[in-house]
Amino acid sequence: MKPTDITYDICRHYINDLAPVVNPALYSITLGCLRARNIAGLATCSRHFDWAQHTIDDWRFLRQIEAFFKKNALFVQPEVCASAAESSFRASENTCLDTNLRLRPYINSPYLLDKDVFNKILRMQRYISNVLGNFQPFLDGLPHLVKVTSGATAHASRRNSLPQMKMRLKLWCTQRASKYLKAIYHYHGFKGSLRTRETHRNRVELVPKNWKTDRTIACEPEGNLPLQLAFDRYAKRRLRLFGIDLSDQFCNQKRAQKASIDGTLCTVDFKAASDTISFNVVSWLFPVDWFNYLWEVRTPGFRGVFGNGLYSKFSSMGNGSTFAIETLLFAAACYAVGSKDFSVYGDDVILESERYEDFSALTRFLGFTINEDKTFYKGPFRESCGGDFFNGKNVTPVYVRNVDKRKACLCHIVNTLAGIAVPGGALEAYLLNMVKEFKLPLVPFQESSLSGVWIDPDNARSLGILVRRHGVDFYKAYIAKCKRRSFVDSRGYYLWFLKKTNQVNFSTPWMVSSLSDDVDETSSAPVFDHAYVRKRVCWFKPAKAAPDHLYWWSDLLTR
Repeated sequence: MKPTDITYDICRHYINDLAPVVNPALYSITLGCLRARNIAGLATCSRHFDWAQHTIDDWRFLRQIEAFFKKNALFVQPEVCASAAESSFRASENTCLDTNLRLRPYINSPYLLDKDVFNKILRMQRYISNVLGNFQPFLDGLPHLVKVTSGATAHASRRNSLPQMKMRLKLWCTQRASKYLKAIYHYHGFKGSLRTRETHRNRVELVPKNWKTDRTIACEPEGNLPLQLAFDRYAKRRLRLFGIDLSDQFCNQKRAQKASIDGTLCTVDFKAASDTISFNVVSWLFPVDWFNYLWEVRTPGFRGVFGNGLYSKFSSMGNGSTFAIETLLFAAACYAVGSKDFSVYGDDVILESERYEDFSALTRFLGFTINEDKTFYKGPFRESCGGDFFNGKNVTPVYVRNVDKRKACLCHIVNTLAGIAVPGGALEAYLLNMVKEFKLPLVPFQESSLSGVWIDPDNARSLGILVRRHGVDFYKAYIAKCKRRSFVDSRGYYLWFLKKTNQVNFSTPWMVSSLSDDVDETSSAPVFDHAYVRKRVCWFKPAKAAPDHLYWWSDLLTR
């Protein structure tokens, strides 16, 4: 059976199971699209929903059908997606260029602004300045704020981008960023001369987004990215003091759920927010010291799939500071329009519904475009940070992002779709048959949906799947094959390759431990290669509550 056929079968069984509770017209439309293999119709079927005529069951039904296809890699057409991504990239650059030209007179002569807009800009500047605070503490702590990741860079693929493999005596970086790198090396005790390889371009690549388009992401030079991530780490700490926690999306989801009941709050989303942060917006709103640092560590140009050029945007997706910058901008905009109850996570914004019009006008003035399809300020539905809520009920669909014959992938599909299957229905029977046909292993419930097919821990123990030895429970599970690596601090990352030379002093005990022999100097293996092996692992009762369907599903699987 082809993977695409599995997806179509899952969708057909789901549609037939829900036929008794959904609007007959919607049932006919979706079934017709499925029979015609109309991917565009299936991936956008929620457009047929009418708030006045249809119910919550209709909404959940349509959104779930979309989720089977919308982000499913099996139905992607590479040429079409690449072309759409290029069009979006060019459009975003044109938007930023227009914004830069439009704002330039106001930056030079603020008195040209309307008084109300002028006051809002001042409030945004004040908010950003208060959040970031004094620049000197950040600069003093920079050597310990830098963060080296395992992602691809402008001059190295992900396979050659383990953190310790990026740090060399010759680093690619922009000219303005080199002074920070040299100072960090000397601060950590390096006695030699650091030679940087100058570049002013990052590398633009395409990554999957949905069935009709890819998204662009920029791989930054390995010298610039840690400096950008240093700002990200510091800004997140400061934002937490102002009630914005970027380490957790749960707060936004709970607020969206509450807003779907009382309607007092609206959820706002933007089109290509990261790609439309224009240069002049940041230069205008950020304090001078902070702007100068961000300007010095940014990459001004790009190369790659769309040729070469200079950015009109301030920072692209892939720049380590972009997420914190956009969060600061949208939080400042909420504050500027008088919001007293707002939360921001990147471009996911929640604020009072009565402030929506002012917020929309201000962000539009700054060059951002609100995504009307994902923005809700009326009606019983709200969406934020991956959570969908209708009158307080969670209607978040289960996305099928890929289907292949690897058992770990099939286990994930069974575990997630079992929660939306009607008990005793056709989809439940189909999933049960998948378990038997592909001989998928059963595991006691824990938080990974890839480890095996979940069953009740008591059933697992009675079947001998969960075995207790020396006071510890064990079971076999699929786990990701990961590159063995040691955890080191910033000094260890920067100076690991000098361990056996006399160019740096390693007398401090913590330095010796952070530069252990576990660090691989030559391996080009990726940190995570998306392959799975089945191994015996310990089982501990998960903190996450078991899904409601687990117990009746367990009974079916263990018969």
